Amino acid sequence: MKFWEENGRASGRGSVGSTHSAIHLENPESHLRWYFKYFLGTAHQNYYGKTAEKNMFILSVVKSDEHYRAILWAKTGLQRIYLPVSQKIRSPQSICQEFGDINVVRAPREIKEADIQKDLLYIEEQEGAINFKFGALYRKKGQSTDNEILCNNDITPSFEKFLNLIGEKVALKGFNEYRGGLDVKGDTTGTHSYCTVMEGKHIMFHVSNMLPFSKDNPQQVERKRHIGNDIVNIVFQEEDEEFDPTCFLSQMSHIYASVTYKSEQDAYLLRVFNEETVPPYGPEITAEYTDHEHFRRVLLVKLMNGEKAVYQTPQFVARRERTIDQLLREIYKRYVRCEEQPFADLTDRIIETTPRIGRKKRFKKAARFTEKGQDLKFQKIISGHAPTSKNCTSLSLQRKLAHFSNWRCDRVLGDVPQRIHCADFWDTYVVMGSDSGLSLINTQTADVTEIYDSLFVPKQILVVEEKSIAIVTS
Repeated sequence: MKFWEENGRASGRGSVGSTHSAIHLENPESHLRWYFKYFLGTAHQNYYGKTAEKNMFILSVVKSDEHYRAILWAKTGLQRIYLPVSQKIRSPQSICQEFGDINVVRAPREIKEADIQKDLLYIEEQEGAINFKFGALYRKKGQSTDNEILCNNDITPSFEKFLNLIGEKVALKGFNEYRGGLDVKGDTTGTHSYCTVMEGKHIMFHVSNMLPFSKDNPQQVERKRHIGNDIVNIVFQEEDEEFDPTCFLSQMSHIYASVTYKSEQDAYLLRVFNEETVPPYGPEITAEYTDHEHFRRVLLVKLMNGEKAVYQTPQFVARRERTIDQLLREIYKRYVRCEEQPFADLTDRIIETTPRIGRKKRFKKAARFTEKGQDLKFQKIISGHAPTSKNCTSLSLQRKLAHFSNWRCDRVLGDVPQRIHCADFWDTYVVMGSDSGLSLINTQTADVTEIYDSLFVPKQILVVEEKSIAIVTS
């Protein structure tokens, strides 16, 4: 592999913005994960079809008050478009034509099964990582091969200080958050590691010195199994010595961040080496950092953005295309021959309104479809594997939320026409504030009792059951 370098002074590629520009996560999943954000848990339709080249594709369509949203799932990736409601939409084929570069020879047909939502959600996740795993290695002075570096076992005070800066030491056994491929049951990948949360994303560090060591194996295959499969690796050293990333023979690792600690100045030096096909990404770095917290944020956001950039390289684009193509073929085999009735009148028409649950027998399937999506969405959020879940930077706060993992999603009331602002439970009832006012919902019968009309629009509700009071503000 060949690499280009960023060192805060000169870069092998062009500048990526001002040194003083904001440090932010590029291409956030909340902008890309349309299916999770807008489709999952709502009434929508999914269609399959084939192009003139006999390539499989899926079309997903959802309608809101203002516009249609459509996702085209194809081998080459996902495309997304808005279409105004005023535009006459008669068929999925007419929506396909809006994408411009797809030649559909036959009208797409609807896939009615609720389980397809799980498959599409999985395909969407192939666009990039929700969470991250980075290698962290200690390099002694004069070491020039990956075998030498991987054989280091001691964690020096400076390396430990660095690890405590970028993460928090955790015991792996029983660890119930993002584990980054480490064993959390039998300690076969070590007893402890370091992890953190940045920009709402979990990061697990594969600390080489903490992975299993073999005296009889100079190549340290067990350590290489994790480190060599990490897209991004941090190489920490205590001497400001030239680092050559080509000493690592991994075909997977595309970015190496060389971090040097200068004890005299209590400062960190940072250089980032990128495989030649990796496009530029931010934030721009400086050569030296004396503000340790600022350095931590720059380093972690830089590495997260770097991994996202790697996904755009030819190697990963080709791999993603193969994966998506295979998943689409599996969907075709699994769902196409299903003969059940769709929840729309015709399989070649787009739904124009959200079906009212229980209004007609044919809409029961729509209710099951929506409930399945809501349950999938809820579980993703609670487990921390959703693009919008637990958007915080405190690992301790993440652990306080861990007990939600056994919750499940139950439908209390369907088809609420007004916008809901707040709600709280009171015994077997739900006190709900919406644009229509304040209501009391019986969770067993779904009966709704109006307490106040729309002249009073609640914004916050707190029920204190032991005192038999509800505090409502507007």
